[in-house]
Amino acid sequence: MAIVQICAEQVSSVGQTYAATVTCGNPQYTPVGAGESCNMVVYNVALNTGTSPMTLSFSFDTELNYLFLNHGVTFADYCVVTAQSGAVTLPDSGLGLCDCGITPTYQVAYTCNPGSITTTSTMVQSPINLAFTVSNLCTPTVFCVSTVACE
Repeated sequence: MAIVQICAEQVSSVGQTYAATVTCGNPQYTPVGAGESCNMVVYNVALNTGTSPMTLSFSFDTELNYLFLNHGVTFADYCVVTAQSGAVTLPDSGLGLCDCGITPTYQVAYTCNPGSITTTSTMVQSPINLAFTVSNLCTPTVFCVSTVACE
């Protein structure tokens, strides 16, 4: 009687968050207050599977809206902070790359609350939060099946 091993993988997802305060120290005009919007872009996301637990590194740019005075009238401008980088360590859940040709993917959601923008006469800053979900990670599983001759 032969024993056949069948290799299977349990596909899962993990999530992790990143928080930071972004500071623009060179606004074009002298800030007098917070604006009404902020925007972000996240790029260069890379999953490092060579570490245990795995890490996810990334870059991001943030655009913060602020107010300034122009001859006594309030105007709005944006201060852009570029080429910021960060990394998160994924939970050590025993997950790794899949052997069955499934490629890991990620999704990111960010929050940049305009109500949290603060200013001084020389800077504009705001807290930012990123929430990552990494999908198509696997836990290897082996099934053993005993075989007998068919009659």
